[in-house]
Amino acid sequence: MGLALHRGLFIHGEWHIFAPEIFLSHSALFSILVPSSLWLRGTGAGYVANLALVASLGYLVSLLSSILVYRVFFHRLARMGFKGPLYMSTSKLWHVWKSRTSLNHLFLDGLNKQYGDFVRTGPSEITIFDPNFFNAVDGPRTECTKSEWYDILWPESSLLTTRDRGLHDARRRDWKVGFSPQALSNHFQKMLKHLDGLCLALDSDIAAKKPTQMRDVFYWLGFDFMGDFVFSRSFDMLGTRKWDYMVIRLQRAMSLLGPVSPAPWLIQLAFRVAPRVYQIGDWFGMAAWTHQQVAHRLDNPPKDNDGPDLVHYLLEQNEGVRTQEAILRMRGDSLNAMVAGCEPVPIALMFLFAELVQKPEYIDGIYQEVRDADINDAKILAKLPCLNAAIKETLRLYPIIPTGGSRKTSKNGVMIGNVFIPPDTTIIGPRYTIQRREDCFVHANEFIPDRWTSRPELVRNAAAYSPWGVGHHSCIARVMATDMLRATTARIIKNYQFRLAPGNTGRQVQLDMTDQLTLSPGHLQLCFAPR
Repeated sequence: MGLALHRGLFIHGEWHIFAPEIFLSHSALFSILVPSSLWLRGTGAGYVANLALVASLGYLVSLLSSILVYRVFFHRLARMGFKGPLYMSTSKLWHVWKSRTSLNHLFLDGLNKQYGDFVRTGPSEITIFDPNFFNAVDGPRTECTKSEWYDILWPESSLLTTRDRGLHDARRRDWKVGFSPQALSNHFQKMLKHLDGLCLALDSDIAAKKPTQMRDVFYWLGFDFMGDFVFSRSFDMLGTRKWDYMVIRLQRAMSLLGPVSPAPWLIQLAFRVAPRVYQIGDWFGMAAWTHQQVAHRLDNPPKDNDGPDLVHYLLEQNEGVRTQEAILRMRGDSLNAMVAGCEPVPIALMFLFAELVQKPEYIDGIYQEVRDADINDAKILAKLPCLNAAIKETLRLYPIIPTGGSRKTSKNGVMIGNVFIPPDTTIIGPRYTIQRREDCFVHANEFIPDRWTSRPELVRNAAAYSPWGVGHHSCIARVMATDMLRATTARIIKNYQFRLAPGNTGRQVQLDMTDQLTLSPGHLQLCFAPR
């Protein structure tokens, strides 16, 4: 029975969405069979009891044996000769175990060194370190789609998690109105208010003659702005100098996604079966909070001088769009925006300033550019070569999503480099490793912004650089995020001098970083002084 079920059913199609039902049905079956067999033994029907036990154990053994034998010897990836750790070809649980310390980026980097550029990291998964990966899977001619991981919000959805290509493109068109040139100008002006709050926080630490905890102020800046951007309701953490409780819950929830992300079916079990406590409770608490914020925002429109927010562009831009279906989509999109939008800028700023403080010559170069420039003009900031090179180099060394962004090949498969990846295969291209390839970037592990300006020979293959993604799956808010990185960096360097706090080396940011779906940097303390 187990063999027939596996060969006739489970090896066809996707089953991650049904993981809770499969788990609960099998649990119920065995929870009934075992007590029943013991009861039958007590009534003297030992033969029937033994038959029931043998049948249930036989089913389980045959099912697991069929799965293991098929995956190790007969799966198409095994027949095609893709190499990787044998244990990873049997189950993604091994990958989850290896990722439990949130160092997935280093684990996959080690697999690249051991097995090469195409590594089998799951029963039907290939991790690819070839620099052609990004254009092959997300370029204009791709047939690849988003993988099972993107069903994370099921049965709800958002722009980020929509797997259907046509629906995704339609929803992306709706989002684009919120990132038009005029909209980006509005967002930039709104962001400048929060930069004023950042400077007040730095001035407060200067007056108190104490070092600034950069992780705190950069994350406060990112979350304050995103709350304002999505709901016209800032967290005001820069003003209160305290972490908001919901932000703490979101970050605890994100710490769960890193370890369980390698197994999408495990995410479904965690979110739909497991008790809503600890990180799982934090996730649902944050989801409920975003839903409440959407309702509150619809009932309390912002003042005209606050500028349009994301709710305005997605629900109020066109008359009559505020349907129940649109509101449900907005609930998913608001959670998407908070999860995916709050952390990229703080993460990049942490790594950027950790590198700059150790190489002050680049601070001097940026200062010469911004000293007499209007740094409240996004168009001017976009033309400053030293500033933009430093940001670009930071995103190369420390991609926001180091190992995520998995795709699935179509029925025709896909060619990456000179290697054919068969149909219906999950493929992952870890940016952390690809963007540090020595055959693509000279001195690949070093922070050298000059490679993007005066020393182009240090870039051997620009195709390996893809921090925001490419094509229709690229980050739709990348321009807004880049504007914020430029404006924040320019404001700090123009107005302040800074150095490492006593006892700090600046290396803990990198040494303590973890992969929690997004990179999570270590701590950094800097001492500031007015210029």
